[in-house]
Amino acid sequence: MTDTLVIAASASAALGGAALRYAWSLPKRSMAWNGVGWGLLLVGVIAGWWSAGAWGTTVASLSGMAAAMLFLGHAAATAPVANVKASNRRVNMLPERGEPLHLARRFMTFFIVAIVALIVSVSLGVAAHSIIALAGAAPANAIVAGFFTMPLAWGVMAYALLMEERRQRQWAMLGILAMPGAVAITIGLFA
Repeated sequence: MTDTLVIAASASAALGGAALRYAWSLPKRSMAWNGVGWGLLLVGVIAGWWSAGAWGTTVASLSGMAAAMLFLGHAAATAPVANVKASNRRVNMLPERGEPLHLARRFMTFFIVAIVALIVSVSLGVAAHSIIALAGAAPANAIVAGFFTMPLAWGVMAYALLMEERRQRQWAMLGILAMPGAVAITIGLFA
């Protein structure tokens, strides 16, 4: 029964990638096909977890990623070559001639996004591990959940922090997101 569910989860994840590729190839974006694709990916993850825990989710996810790689590789190989000139728009990444470099501001942005957000994402991974372990999951599943949470949280946090223009809100966001990890670490130290 477990093998059958893992195979079904893998097939669902692969079909989710196919549905998304189809949705993105249409001339106009289709909310229905996007929903089908993401829904099949979600079903694959849930069925994988239900059948074999973290191992089942890993197998289903790898099947979905392999299918997506094949679909994207085919799309890249068959895409027509565009004969357009590259845009020369500037995105304010580098200062114009004569403008100040704002090195302190740039360094602080790097410090917040790369260093502080990394530490906060590790604490969120610890919190996810603690919550899953308290829920009664097997130790391996709790560890995988923690390892899965950390890079996902870091990526989402980096995006949110870079979209926020005010430093005060960036620090507030980091402080709020650090709370679950701080609680989990404190409880773990004194338990």
